[in-house]
Amino acid sequence: MDNDSVKKELRAVRISAMNILAGREHSIIELRKKLKKKFSKNDDIVHLDELIEIVLQQLLDDNLLNEARFTECFIRSRINKGSGPVRIRHELMERGISSELTNDYLDDSYDFWQQHIEAVRNKRFGIQLPEDYKEQTKQSRFLYQRGFSGEFIRRLFNEV
Repeated sequence: MDNDSVKKELRAVRISAMNILAGREHSIIELRKKLKKKFSKNDDIVHLDELIEIVLQQLLDDNLLNEARFTECFIRSRINKGSGPVRIRHELMERGISSELTNDYLDDSYDFWQQHIEAVRNKRFGIQLPEDYKEQTKQSRFLYQRGFSGEFIRRLFNEV
C-alpha cells in the first residue's frame, strides 16, 4: 500500500467524520461506530480501525470532537425533552461518557430536579395532582420511565 492511497483513505475518513459532526455533537464511541459502519463495506481500506483512530485523535486535537461539549449539549437536549437525571446518566454511560464528566455537567441540585419533575408532570397531566391511587400510580410510572428517581416522585405527590 503506497503513501498516497493511505492519505486518500485518511482524508475520506476525516471528511466523513466532519460531515457527521456537522449535524450535531457526538461522543467518541458514537462517531467510531458510525465511521466503522460507513466504511466497513469498503474492502479497499485495509487498516480501517487504525485510520479511524488516527482521525479521531486528529479531531480531538483540533477540538472538533469534544466529549465535554457533547455531554453539555446532550444533557440540555434531554432535559428539554423531559428526561430525568437517572435516564440521562444511563444514556451518557451507554455513549461512553465517564461518570466524572457526567457529574461535572449534570446538575444535582434538589430544587432544579424538583421543579423539572413538576413541569414534566404538569405538561402531561395538568396542574391538578391526582386524588385517587390509580391515577397517582399511572403518573408515577410515567415519571419513573422518564428517568426520575422514586425519591423525587414520592416528594412530588407528598406535597399535597
